[in-house]
Amino acid sequence: AFEGCTGLTGVSIPASVIKIEDGAFYGCTGLTSVSIPVSVTVIGDEAFYGCTELTGVTLSRWTRVENGAFPEGARLTYID
Repeated sequence: AFEGCTGLTGVSIPASVIKIEDGAFYGCTGLTSVSIPVSVTVIGDEAFYGCTELTGVTLSRWTRVENGAFPEGARLTYID
């Protein structure tokens, strides 16, 4: 959906979303923050891969994170 959108710096996913699709934000190198609501139960393969400025993400501990969803070194924090 936003693959390669380098000017994108922040994203707030609406509560109506339950899955972030494979590669949805792949290569968004300017992305520094993302707000993921507890409604999201799956984050697809490489959804945020290549988002080199994205260093910390908070998500529900019930969210399934697929292969390579986040860049290496991204700190994932889980909440209830």
